[in-house]
Amino acid sequence: MKRVLQVLGTLSDTGGAEKWILELFRMRDPRVRFDFLLSMNSKVILPDISRLGSAVHLVPFSRSPLPWSWGNPYLCGVRKILRNCKYDAVHVHQFDLSGEILRIAAQEQVPVRVMSVHASKYENPRFYRRFIHYVYGRPNVFRYATNILPCSQAVAESFTSFVVNMLPAAKFLNAKKQILYTGINPEVFENADRLRNKNETGKRLRRELGIPDHATVLGHIGRFTHQKNHRFLLDLMKFLQDMKDNPLCENLSCENTSCENTSCENTSRENTSRAKLNVKMGNRGGGGQDVYFVLVGHGERWEEIRRDIRSRKLEDRMILTGSRSDVPDLLCSLFDVFVLPSFYEGLPIAAMEALVAGLGVVYSDRISCELDHFFPQRVRRVALEASKTYWIKAIYEMVGARCEPSCALTELSATPFTLQSSLEHLISIYQQQDVDAISSLG
Repeated sequence: MKRVLQVLGTLSDTGGAEKWILELFRMRDPRVRFDFLLSMNSKVILPDISRLGSAVHLVPFSRSPLPWSWGNPYLCGVRKILRNCKYDAVHVHQFDLSGEILRIAAQEQVPVRVMSVHASKYENPRFYRRFIHYVYGRPNVFRYATNILPCSQAVAESFTSFVVNMLPAAKFLNAKKQILYTGINPEVFENADRLRNKNETGKRLRRELGIPDHATVLGHIGRFTHQKNHRFLLDLMKFLQDMKDNPLCENLSCENTSCENTSCENTSRENTSRAKLNVKMGNRGGGGQDVYFVLVGHGERWEEIRRDIRSRKLEDRMILTGSRSDVPDLLCSLFDVFVLPSFYEGLPIAAMEALVAGLGVVYSDRISCELDHFFPQRVRRVALEASKTYWIKAIYEMVGARCEPSCALTELSATPFTLQSSLEHLISIYQQQDVDAISSLG
């Protein structure tokens, strides 16, 4: 059995990468044992991990701006753990000090040193953290990692951008880099009781959230951060409200093709589209005005978005649920379509889960295109710069693309996006016997 130390900030059943690692851990494969090095406690999850025989090392993340291990208490703690516990592999998940952790692991003779990259962009509001990451941390990743695992092609291209070509370690990069898709666990959606009681569960959730039975529900799941672009969802809802209040304006009469007023002609075309969408979005028989947006998740911008919803008078149509443990029920029984207008992503786990639940998905053109290839009938990619009318038309189209979860699970089985595929790929990496030549560095 290979002992692997997973290095993350924290563990969560709602976050993308954190949830993925937890799902891999819960598979309990006898070929590998996961221990965890965390900088933040998770009182709900950690007792379960310890009870299953895995170690959890808690080392508070230091506020020190110094990236060097001799000046940073966090990195001193990491070195002590790696020196006292002999691990076969260290697997670091992208954050500020990843490069320095990998350097310490090389110095402590850990043979396999893996870096997972879960997003196509590094985001930190502190300038010195960004400076450390790009100028000091990332070159160390290229130098000391034996394997670099971006989660999609877009992430791979972003991570190995122009800086790489100026680094001495660039020649080693292609041999180290492998795309590892963050697969999902289909067993959650194969639950017989969930599928059998889908209609009753949907009615219960609608009563709980105050949504009429005939209304169309647009769903979104994600942390409330800048990355997820929640304000765009508010703009979409405001646009839908305007369609309800004024579906046809007086300029509609100027649809005559002989009209020389170009702006009037464009307005007419836009208003005609709005009128048609008002009819189409009422797929449950309640008219286009009966559309609700349900936003699931929490984060640093949750309160800010809540205030913005109130200021736009959208609180009766936009529902913030916070973090929830019944996400599969929401996907299978409540949502009619899933919307993800992110500024950037790795491989969006929430969107994959929506697809496995049978939903259609509309997301921004900033997201990697793998899902488009494997689920072409139920994915629509829309430019963030496109008009709101275009977004709503794409959303309506995907409402009609919904299929049964049983069909979606069959589609998933033909893709590399299953949790078992991820686990097999990782174990093949952890079981490497030959230490990369670079391990002698440092």
